[in-house]
Amino acid sequence: MNRYKINKMSGVLRMNGDNYIPHQLHQLPKKYHEFDPRDIIKIRGFVYIHECNFNNVSNTIDCLSSNRDLNYKEKR
Repeated sequence: MNRYKINKMSGVLRMNGDNYIPHQLHQLPKKYHEFDPRDIIKIRGFVYIHECNFNNVSNTIDCLSSNRDLNYKEKR
């Protein structure tokens, strides 16, 4: 059985030493239909795509945040 761990700050899923980048259904990449189905995991309303499908993985992971107040300018 595979064990997985989700990073609470970035939301990146780590399974068997591989990283999977989280996406919501309305934010999927344009070439989503070209990815190998074995590189896609669906858990808890998110679609996780293996990092091998992205060019600049370190920059993509650094830009992820689960904080919805980040850069929110009109906060009351």
